[in-house]
Amino acid sequence: MKKIMIVTCSSFTTIVLFFVFFSRYQIVPVITNHIILQLFAMSFTIAIGMALTDYVEKRKDISSMLFDVVLRAAICYGVVLLEGSLFGMFTFAWRTVWEISPILIPTFIVTYVISLISLMEVATSINQTISRKEKGGKPL
Repeated sequence: MKKIMIVTCSSFTTIVLFFVFFSRYQIVPVITNHIILQLFAMSFTIAIGMALTDYVEKRKDISSMLFDVVLRAAICYGVVLLEGSLFGMFTFAWRTVWEISPILIPTFIVTYVISLISLMEVATSINQTISRKEKGGKPL
């Protein structure tokens, strides 16, 4: 649940900031309450997709970073295309992939980096706990 919240909050914050920036140059529509709710729904759905990806990768013992990045990018594009079409933000077409990429790619990168940093912090914490227990002679 914690990871879903981290991914949702980081991607939502990043995409809203990009939306505000790009709307100044009329690349995307001016941000409204309706668009904000749509962006949050997309961020949350993507976070759930990422959590499911983590679950499958762990169960199948998949540890390829390239596979992970490609799969996660495909989830992001799929969710944004599907929900964006359902919400009426754009049409479901191949050209839409190019239209959403200037916002989706940097948002994906920022969110992926934040997720990796979060995982590294957890791993460091676990390693420190193990190290303390080993130094204290206490059994694990």
